[in-house]
Amino acid sequence: MYATRPVDLDFLNAAPLRLTFANTLRAKPTAVFDAIAHDVATLPRWYGAVAKAEYGGTEPFGVGTKRRVKLVGGVAFHERILAWDSPDRYAYAIERTTVPGIRAMAESWSVVETPAGTRVVWTMALDVARPTAAALRASAPGVGLATRRALGRLDRMLVAG
Repeated sequence: MYATRPVDLDFLNAAPLRLTFANTLRAKPTAVFDAIAHDVATLPRWYGAVAKAEYGGTEPFGVGTKRRVKLVGGVAFHERILAWDSPDRYAYAIERTTVPGIRAMAESWSVVETPAGTRVVWTMALDVARPTAAALRASAPGVGLATRRALGRLDRMLVAG
């Protein structure tokens, strides 16, 4: 695995490359937040790119907790939680990854109640080598589509109860 540079929450706004994906759900913000932040083992049920997700250690989980995520195809991330502001914001920094060229990376999930429903915004903030940046930019439309579909599945799962 490749180690990344440590970052904090400020990096989410200052990163050289930022990719943002969003969708509006019918489910309540607390249910959405819990599915994203607390129930990470269920990620593969609604986000098809995720093969496995788990926290290290025991509950309660929160800022400083370690998390491991493996994607379909073998890409892996070891992460540290930066923010756990239930039910509004969940953020983490990637500390190690199997992806070469990532110098620093953090992600944030924002959950906001609106008149139209629960707006979920996922932001990836990165400092990456030029070839990795090009690959990420090229894959952004596909990631956006996959994320909207995944959030749709999450919404159906939560609304069905």
